[in-house]
Amino acid sequence: MLKKIPAVIFFMATAMGPNISSALSLEDSILYVLETNPEIKAAESNKQAIEFELEQARNFYSPKFELEAWAGTSENRGNASPDLGAASGSVEGYELTARVSQMLFDGYRTRSEIERQAYRIDAAAYRVLERSEVLSLEAVRLYSDVLRTRSLLSLAQRNYTYHKDVYARLKTGYDRGVIGIGDLQQGEERVYLAEDIILEFELNAEDAETLFLETVGVEPKSLQTLPSVSRAVPSSLDLALGRTRTDNPTIKFMQSDVGSAEALSRRANSNRYPSFHLEAEGRTGEDVGGFLGDREDFRVGLVLRYEFQGTRKRAVRQEQARRVNESKSHLLSRTRRVESEVRQSWSTLRSAKRRLSTIQGQARLSRQLREAYENEFVVGNRSLLDVLNTQGALFQAEANLINARSLTTYAEYRLLASVGILLPTLGIKAPEDAKPYAGEKVGAPGLSEASSEQQFDAKTFRQWRQSVEK
Repeated sequence: MLKKIPAVIFFMATAMGPNISSALSLEDSILYVLETNPEIKAAESNKQAIEFELEQARNFYSPKFELEAWAGTSENRGNASPDLGAASGSVEGYELTARVSQMLFDGYRTRSEIERQAYRIDAAAYRVLERSEVLSLEAVRLYSDVLRTRSLLSLAQRNYTYHKDVYARLKTGYDRGVIGIGDLQQGEERVYLAEDIILEFELNAEDAETLFLETVGVEPKSLQTLPSVSRAVPSSLDLALGRTRTDNPTIKFMQSDVGSAEALSRRANSNRYPSFHLEAEGRTGEDVGGFLGDREDFRVGLVLRYEFQGTRKRAVRQEQARRVNESKSHLLSRTRRVESEVRQSWSTLRSAKRRLSTIQGQARLSRQLREAYENEFVVGNRSLLDVLNTQGALFQAEANLINARSLTTYAEYRLLASVGILLPTLGIKAPEDAKPYAGEKVGAPGLSEASSEQQFDAKTFRQWRQSVEK
């Protein structure tokens, strides 16, 4: 019995999960998101469903077996047979038919379909990775926001304590007749203002914690400082864009979508060719077709099928060729959008760093100014209200500094997510379904030149359009 107690304790601790009062790291928060977020689960289910579509496509290479059974009434009205005698009326009978068909050649239709499904699997995997990167960044934002609002609340509480202390000193001076009622009332008004700021910041902190719980799925208890990712940030915009073109899951998703469209076009081209099947069929029955007697026959042979229906086949091929061009245009558009987001993230980070440096200088001077005013107050050169004014300026500067530090840190994470390397930078393994493999496994051909990884500027776009129009 005693040996079972540790296991029970472990189970209870595991079941309590988020309620355990232990430190919640950023990595833990992201792992909670990756494991439980419904958007990621939906993307994973989509990828798994397409894997079964690939399995269906592969089975077109397998022999097809059919078994058909018939029982009922038949009647012959004048036809003769050398082996069977025609019944004078309707007869009751049955027939069993078995067929087996093996596809020998279908113009590479099946092969193209397998390649298409493989590209769709890889695209779905990149979609899982994309969702993981986006939601991980959202977890970072909420984690940072909780830390920021809590820091602001702590600052507001210190500000309130400071004003209460100054008000107490003003009250003492008023009781001694040193200062007037106006100064005392102004000091009291500052206390009320500081208290109101606390209430406002408490509400902001509660809102941030609620959003964190909604997205991450656990309460933000005992959060740690965000780990620095400054060393992982690309040193230049060109390097960031270069990593984006090779690593961004959104671009890779669109490239796989182009591969799927090209495979579909190849499948459409298969209608140029006839299909060849090796087929065998056997039938056995009794009193079938209005004839009395047993019936047994068997045949095996090569079957050629080719369909003619005006210009429909050609129209199908032309349609899919245009679909490929459409898919490539979507790739170009999405690539531009992703690169624009990287540029915006880069600009935001640069601006945040410059502003942080300015605010740090302002906060440093505000602290020095308040200290100087306090020293001057001691010798009678400043009033307590002068000190309160400098405290208000210092409080605003320190609040701005907290916000600026939080924004700068988040901007670094946002840039990494825009590039598509947030999870690898943090050393967090993406979900298993985020790994592309199918295209390489089935030996699917590479994408056309217009779909390769490159920088899509205006010159490249003109060249691409010219290649499409040829």
